[in-house]
Amino acid sequence: MKINIRTSRTSSLFFGLALFFINTSVFATPNGNDLLAACEHALDKGFSGTEGMMCTWYVTPCDCFHSEDSEIARVCLPVPPDVHALAREVTDGLATAPELLDKTADVAAGTILIKNYPCTE
Repeated sequence: MKINIRTSRTSSLFFGLALFFINTSVFATPNGNDLLAACEHALDKGFSGTEGMMCTWYVTPCDCFHSEDSEIARVCLPVPPDVHALAREVTDGLATAPELLDKTADVAAGTILIKNYPCTE
């Protein structure tokens, strides 16, 4: 069985652009708005599902991958961290600092958490 597919340059261009826009949304980085929604859901639903995992991921940042020029604040949490308290702190912080809603989730969470959990070493 032989399949013969004919395409024009216009349809190829359209298809390529469609793939580009589909791919960019798949790899989009969550922002402060997304983090606020996820943590509110997580606090309400007991940290279940993807929202719970997302909230936990961003409110318990690892102390890694930081450099002198990193926009992400270096945060040192107590061991073990109280995820519920951290999520509440981040949601309260995002509610009172709307300028963080457009920042990436890791920058927004770090900016809020560094106030109470700075690294001293």
